[in-house]
Amino acid sequence: MKISWEELMATERAQFEAMTERERFVYFLLLQYGSPYRWGEENPNGADCSGSITLALYAATGFLLRTTADGLFKKIFTKTIPSRSDIQAVFFVTEGERPHGGGTAKKGTAIHVAGLVDEKVVLNAQEPKARVRSLPDIATWFQREGCSVLVRGLDREALEKEALSGGSLFGVDAELARYFMAERRSA
Repeated sequence: MKISWEELMATERAQFEAMTERERFVYFLLLQYGSPYRWGEENPNGADCSGSITLALYAATGFLLRTTADGLFKKIFTKTIPSRSDIQAVFFVTEGERPHGGGTAKKGTAIHVAGLVDEKVVLNAQEPKARVRSLPDIATWFQREGCSVLVRGLDREALEKEALSGGSLFGVDAELARYFMAERRSA
């Protein structure tokens, strides 16, 4: 017996349309499970840490923004005491200067982000693939590397303002149009 992909996707679409924004965010995080880590990208075929979050935010809210983990931390996920119903992410923030990428991250820089899927469970887009991980497991590693671990809630108004201002740091991955832009062009 074969899977009827058309029927399956019709059911998925109906379920997705009935979800809250937080549920859509989690759904799109989980769709990225097993996809390869690809620096500077944000699509279901591969993303970096901030790309996985911006993709899930776009699918959940309709607001497209592309920035770094630090940009998300300082401008978009600013609720320090999020409610259970908020879209949430976990940020790994330097406690002092440390090497990062090709340079040095200053104290207070978010060098990594993971999407909170459930209590103490994250989708972590990191080499080599996006995986569902226990937050305590990855927190221990980042803490040994000199980072604080902070859970933050989405400030939806800040997301909307930043997205509408065109405040994206990077150009959006052209491959993303394959998944989301078709409806925009016809509108």
